[in-house]
Amino acid sequence: MLTSTLCWSQLKLEPVVTEVQGIPEPGDSNKDASSIVASPKQLFQTALHAAKVARRRCKTSNDLSALGDCITQCKAALEHCPIADPRRWYASKTLGTALRKQFKLEGKLVDLEESIGNHREKLSICPIGHKGHESALKHLGQALNPRFKQTGNPADLDDSIVYQEERLSICPIGHSGRSSALNNLGDALYTRFKQNGNYVDLDDSIRYHEEQLSICPIGHSDRPSALTNLGRALHRRFKQTKNSTDLEDSIRYHKEKLSICLTGHSGRSTALNNLGDALYTGFKQTEKHAYLDDGIRYQKGNLAICSIGHSGRPAALTNLGRALLARFKQTKDSDDLNDSIRFQEEKLSICPVGHLGRSSALRNLSEALQARFEQSEDRVDFKESISYFEAAAALSVSSLSDRLEASKAWISLARKYDTSSLTEAYSNSLYLLNRSVLLASSIHGRHVRLTSIGHRARDIAVDAASHAIKTQRLQSAVEILEQGRGLMFNQAGNYLTPLDNLGVVNKELADGFRELNAAMEQSTFSDESEDERLANGEDKIANYQRLSNAWNDTVEEIRQQEGFGSFLRATPFVTLQKSAIAGPIIIVNISQYRSDAIIAQDTGEPLLVPLPDATPLAVRALAKTLLDTTTTRPPEAESDRILRGLLREIWRIITEPIVFQLENTLKLRRGSRIFWVLTSVSSSLPIHASGPYIQGELSRPDRFVSSYVPTISGLLRAQKGYQRHQDPLGPRWLVVAQPEAEGEAKLPHVHQEIDVIRQMGTQNLTDPFQSRFSLLNRDAPLTVLEILKNGLPHAELAVLSACHSAAGDRSAPDESIHLTAGLMFAGFRGVVGTMWGTADVDGPALAEEFYECMFRGPDRVECRDAATALSRAVRQLRRRKVPFDRWITFVHYGI
Repeated sequence: MLTSTLCWSQLKLEPVVTEVQGIPEPGDSNKDASSIVASPKQLFQTALHAAKVARRRCKTSNDLSALGDCITQCKAALEHCPIADPRRWYASKTLGTALRKQFKLEGKLVDLEESIGNHREKLSICPIGHKGHESALKHLGQALNPRFKQTGNPADLDDSIVYQEERLSICPIGHSGRSSALNNLGDALYTRFKQNGNYVDLDDSIRYHEEQLSICPIGHSDRPSALTNLGRALHRRFKQTKNSTDLEDSIRYHKEKLSICLTGHSGRSTALNNLGDALYTGFKQTEKHAYLDDGIRYQKGNLAICSIGHSGRPAALTNLGRALLARFKQTKDSDDLNDSIRFQEEKLSICPVGHLGRSSALRNLSEALQARFEQSEDRVDFKESISYFEAAAALSVSSLSDRLEASKAWISLARKYDTSSLTEAYSNSLYLLNRSVLLASSIHGRHVRLTSIGHRARDIAVDAASHAIKTQRLQSAVEILEQGRGLMFNQAGNYLTPLDNLGVVNKELADGFRELNAAMEQSTFSDESEDERLANGEDKIANYQRLSNAWNDTVEEIRQQEGFGSFLRATPFVTLQKSAIAGPIIIVNISQYRSDAIIAQDTGEPLLVPLPDATPLAVRALAKTLLDTTTTRPPEAESDRILRGLLREIWRIITEPIVFQLENTLKLRRGSRIFWVLTSVSSSLPIHASGPYIQGELSRPDRFVSSYVPTISGLLRAQKGYQRHQDPLGPRWLVVAQPEAEGEAKLPHVHQEIDVIRQMGTQNLTDPFQSRFSLLNRDAPLTVLEILKNGLPHAELAVLSACHSAAGDRSAPDESIHLTAGLMFAGFRGVVGTMWGTADVDGPALAEEFYECMFRGPDRVECRDAATALSRAVRQLRRRKVPFDRWITFVHYGI
């Protein structure tokens, strides 16, 4: 007893000592008492007791001194407690919880990392059935969520949800922990929704929070947090759906929370902050000044509570500063603007490098300084605003989504006032966009991320190219479009890079990288979604992150080898233009700032063709008209009238200026090959069929033979792999022809083309990687994803007279995700596809003309003849006076 008392007197503020005064060791009466050593059990109990006392001191306050004492004593306790000791789990939990609180107060990632490590240890020594298992799941899930918010690693967020779901499963209705489990799971799902934009996550989050509120009646200790989180989730759903009921309910819940948390209550700050924030959103929606004024009043009340050092002060400064800036924009009251800047400057000063709140502090201060610059034209404010946006975009500890938002704001400001840093801003944004998409472990997950990221972010490449064009850097414009489009296929193509040359220089490095490529390719082309991977109980997402890091590190190591400095870097223009050996490549760039075409030849400088009338609005209207006409199928005469007018307009605003340059500047002969690379909203237009359609004037199909390519890199890859057929038996063909397939329309004329080729497929416009070929005698359809997984490196030509086989993904038009592009990536040199449904009756005539052209001689069958063969076959359909929609649909991709 004396030992414990004496140790405690020294342990209140000091680390554990190992010598105890005044107690002689049994059997050693001659030994000096000052050298007596306490047992590990005594030291553990003493330190743990000290940690508990310190924890109580900081539980209801933000006393950093007491928190530090708690952490010190917990570490001392663990030093004297072996892993197998049944009491160790409690010390691990206490230390992990204290470190997480210290992270919340100081924003240092190292504290959060250590907290997660302690909670993982606790979970490992508390298996299912152990009394500490539930709390281990709870605290580990809670700690992983904020680490995701800071690092952007989706594996942390997904793991957090898995742990919270497991915890909920062992907390049935009536269990004391169910309320907390519902709260934490709802919070994690809400965070994932903010990351990927999946409404299912948001709706599930609201459902869990609604259940929590239903089991927390008035007076329940968890009701305030239930009100907070449900109100916050409804607020966010309102921002997406604009359903006013959600916003009204959000404000009502936050007001109830405020009524519970009277002056002096620890939750009052959060209630004031959330209510003020919801009212601010109400103002933005309705422009009612009463909402904004009330919101500012609540935010000022919150700031008064959050004195210097309070954990809620950064958020209070942010939201009040933002609301005051909004009011300044309405009233032009300089006091509001200056107060906004003052609050944001204070927020930045208390969020040093490494703090979770620094990113928002930099962005908000930049916006306020921009507003003052626009009022006063003080260049000092402008330069500071640019520098803060740039700093926020470079903040490595911030999430990639936050960094991308900052980089986009940097672009917007530089575009408007000073373009000197604009090239750097675009380069940074393209890098962050690429990194954001590649965070997902599968090509399906990358597609989800890209489609949820917003069209302004997806348009970064075309806007960056427009700036390069404006500054007369045409080669750079082409390189930018190659870097910023086709992100999913381009990255996957890196895994197929030949390594023969590297093997000569460093065989071990080449072999290791080949193994990494195989593993990355397997993960990329998996048909499992991110959720399915977690549901299967395998930590595949975390494994992908490790693989991805190893892959990036190995790429850097390869670049250190002599002669490999440019390994897997962006392809330069001088290399890209070599693919124009068969004919000029025409890149059509449609941007909100300007629209142009760039014509690249195999040698020399590219040629610029301005397209001033091809605005995004005009092109988008044409794309909508095309979609409406080809899906609703109006009567034949009406359809022809609409499509003829559409093709004339495409000719006027896009194709005619290009054809003029081809014929008059480049002196291109009639019937020559040309290759189209379409960007953004133009990617769904039938450029190949455009023309004046006036008697006596040639239309585009009568002048040149058109092919499309998703990217120039893809065309270059197809050309490099192509060799003239040397098989003495001639080319080998696979013919798939079937009159019917499950779930598809019957094709009564298919027997007439059985001697040529007919493949039946369906484009999935919602999930383009599930676009499929429906084949008889096969249990499941053959999907694009399955083709990509297996690859066909020696394939030459595919002819797909299938419905929508070349119809792109409208949510990510620059990615060219459809059956035709998928086959090109898988290895086919050329593909014939269709933009929409075909008429079965046209199949025999088209096939006869097409294959007659392909088999012109007994010893000569070239896949490079496919574009010309298709052009002749379509010309035959036109001579038969078939409606426009029945011949426009056929397109050629590739060499």
